[in-house]
Amino acid sequence: MDTNSFRQKEESRQGQLRKIYDFVMGLIWTAAGIFFITAKYIADGLGLDSLTTTLFGIAALVYGVFRFYRGFTANKRK
Repeated sequence: MDTNSFRQKEESRQGQLRKIYDFVMGLIWTAAGIFFITAKYIADGLGLDSLTTTLFGIAALVYGVFRFYRGFTANKRK
């Protein structure tokens, strides 16, 4: 087997796994962000400060959207 073709296949496989990883992590972080933003309404705040949960929720939501964007742009480049 040619070393270059093996390397190309391996890089392609790693790129596909990275895209899947970005999409899954984007989904998890977005869901966490939505949960923490709405936690004060659905679970009586979980005993945490409303400002803290809202700020963490916004940060998690933004990071989740970034991970989706990163996975999407990686998908378009190839």
